[in-house]
Amino acid sequence: MSRRYSLAPLTAIELAPPELVEAAQRTGYDAVGLRLSPFRAGELQHPMFGDAPMLRETEARLRDTGLSVLDIEVLFLTGQRDIQEFKPVFETAARLGARHALTLIDIPDVAHASARFAELCELAAPFGLTCSLEFAAWLGVGTVQSALQVVQTAGQTNGAVLLDPFHLFRSGGSVSDIAGVPTHLLPYAQFCDASSAAPATLAAISEEARFDRKLPGEGGLPLADFVNALPADIPLGLEVPNRILAASIGLDERLRRTLNAAKAVVGPLRN
Repeated sequence: MSRRYSLAPLTAIELAPPELVEAAQRTGYDAVGLRLSPFRAGELQHPMFGDAPMLRETEARLRDTGLSVLDIEVLFLTGQRDIQEFKPVFETAARLGARHALTLIDIPDVAHASARFAELCELAAPFGLTCSLEFAAWLGVGTVQSALQVVQTAGQTNGAVLLDPFHLFRSGGSVSDIAGVPTHLLPYAQFCDASSAAPATLAAISEEARFDRKLPGEGGLPLADFVNALPADIPLGLEVPNRILAASIGLDERLRRTLNAAKAVVGPLRN
């Protein structure tokens, strides 16, 4: 048995979903993540709902390549957003065979955030999707502890926590914090590296997250310890946007380097 590696959409955000599937297959990945719902205002919304041609093309490329869809993103919850807006996203995710929905919440009040997350999980459940809550230092749910509290308070069987070393360490967390998350709440994780010194402001950290992460092993985060603290066989989504690398080498070479760097750091599965 070998670990599964998925190509996260932010690593090659310039690609539409069918192009991302093909690029992942060419460069050795086992799965992909697909961005079906934009995170930021003005971000491109791919036509992937109903029976859109791009959706059918993505289905065909998944069949042809044999790749699976590990997760879809971004389910971004605020206090005002109508949860029902995500129903078409879940319909497409189920059609593509996705298992997880990456979720972010910008609501600082735990009770309110938990209620919204529970509502999202209830909407996702009939589609066979787990809502995996990722935290980010600049959002209302900004630490692993707050993400875990939201998931546990929501009390939904399809709620989970998504760990990413970038967000864990940039939010002031440590590897020891992972032990506080029950293993059944960690179905998969994301993976990247970053410099050991964090930017001075939350805005700069957000910018770094979007554009300036490092290949695994080329930064200063304790990635081997991070992996060893995770459940042994969970898939890793490689989310490594790097604008300097993207401007200097071709797409396929960049994606291969990302995958090879991750495998070198992670090593073989533990028994």
